[in-house]
Amino acid sequence: MQTNASTSGTARTTPGAFLDAAVLSDGDAWQPRLETLAWIFVGLGVMLRLGRYLLKFPLWGDELFLAQNFLQRDYGDMFEPLTMAQIAPLPYLWIELTSIKLFGFSEWSLRLWSVLTGVSSVLLFHHLARRLLSPIAMVLAVGVFAVSYHPIRHAAECKPYASDLCASLVLIVLAVRAWQQPENRRWLWALVVVGPLMVALSYPTVFVAGGVCLALAWSAFERRDWRAFTPLAIYNLAFVATFGLLLQLVSSGQYKSCSDFMIDYWKGGFPPANPFHLAKWLFIQHSSEMMAYPMGDDHGGSIVSFFFFAIGVGAVIRRRQFTLSTMVLAPLGLALLAAALRRYPYGGARLAQWYASLACLMVGYGAACGISWLTRPEARRRFYAAGVILLLVVGGGSMAKDLVSPYKRVVDFEHRGFVRWFWSWNESEADVVCVRNDLGKDFFHGFVGEDYSCYQRIYSASHRNGPRPINVGNPSRQRPLRCVLYWDQGVTRDEATFNAWLAEMTARYDLMGENTYRVKLNGPREPARVGCYQVYEFRPKPQLSAAATVTSTTDRR
Repeated sequence: MQTNASTSGTARTTPGAFLDAAVLSDGDAWQPRLETLAWIFVGLGVMLRLGRYLLKFPLWGDELFLAQNFLQRDYGDMFEPLTMAQIAPLPYLWIELTSIKLFGFSEWSLRLWSVLTGVSSVLLFHHLARRLLSPIAMVLAVGVFAVSYHPIRHAAECKPYASDLCASLVLIVLAVRAWQQPENRRWLWALVVVGPLMVALSYPTVFVAGGVCLALAWSAFERRDWRAFTPLAIYNLAFVATFGLLLQLVSSGQYKSCSDFMIDYWKGGFPPANPFHLAKWLFIQHSSEMMAYPMGDDHGGSIVSFFFFAIGVGAVIRRRQFTLSTMVLAPLGLALLAAALRRYPYGGARLAQWYASLACLMVGYGAACGISWLTRPEARRRFYAAGVILLLVVGGGSMAKDLVSPYKRVVDFEHRGFVRWFWSWNESEADVVCVRNDLGKDFFHGFVGEDYSCYQRIYSASHRNGPRPINVGNPSRQRPLRCVLYWDQGVTRDEATFNAWLAEMTARYDLMGENTYRVKLNGPREPARVGCYQVYEFRPKPQLSAAATVTSTTDRR
């Protein structure tokens, strides 16, 4: 594969030619080190993802909302709408459920698929960058991808965003290989097979699937390669049919169950009709978290990354790489159309992970192009070195931050610490049952308590395999019986039902005491929320306990 000249040239380039940027002079001491640098960033990216996974951050709100659905459901139940306004692809749900069945319900099993796809994405991106960029630009692109916060974070969360990134990368890599080697039809036929699988695994990957189809169709048209349209047509029909089938079977039910909430929650991701407001909205969306690579923030906080992204896209277009520019821009157009139809929000970081690889590719390439505009070779060399060092510092800082603060929100860290103590201490001194999950008594109708239920499954030794039905009507116990209720402060309790249960219990047991523990659950800028753990301790009444013992002995005879 040959390297083209400067990005300032406008001559047509062959498919798969390196996108170069005249940054370093021939014979520069950096040249032999570029491949090694790229692999250093790959290793750093893998370490950051595995490190965050191994630090076992406490589950936070969004993860708990989804994890709640794995507590009582089996494979067939995943066809039903999810609770807590959650939407996720069916294959992803099955993968998560399989991990839980194999390894138990824990932070490890819930996040295993995410970390596997996260690590795979680093390797896939390195391969992609090597196919498209010169070593100079490749190092920056791989560095940006390796140390960016959002891909690292979502590689260690129980959410499908890491799957979105990996699935889209698989399609992009196959498409680039098909574009670069048009005489080898196996890459197109690989897309036919793999495309539907990736779209099934990740809903928003359909934008990339459509963009890939348009890009390869353009490439085939330019070459007058009419035979390529057969696998492309089959590929298009296959991924559209797969997406439509899953939409009908699963996702439409998920969407209908929470559409009003989701449309209101993501209203900022839908474009306004007014043209002036639309232009402003587009600028804000593209200069905010959608382009936060390697760093950035909302409300225009990623304008520097967006600037380099725009430079990269402009350079690709100037080089008349229309197939690649279509591959980069067409998915955005399809996503914008979906947002206009109120079907999927546009922008953000989490919901745009399907676009993260293309964004990082263009940001890295754009940065290299920007450095190449400097006239003095020594200035280009220094800025390039500064860019590499900055990326290494960002990666090191990210690792240090995770080690010092292994949590997303401090309240989640504190809540998990309390839960570990609560279940360990209570189960060491008594038989412990959950009034709602074990006894089936619901005094807070409609209250879910996803954090309590998930943490109970993880940290209660007696609940590792789910609810433990227990006959509280048999008071012949040697240890105290502690009954746990949980609710959020402010939730209304059904007093009549609660009093009836308490009367039933005190008919057989002596109530020895009651303790209530309150745990703060809201972050600094969130509405106040306090979780209440209430423990009632009972001991069998002496006469009933003795009678039950005699009855038990007689039955054994």
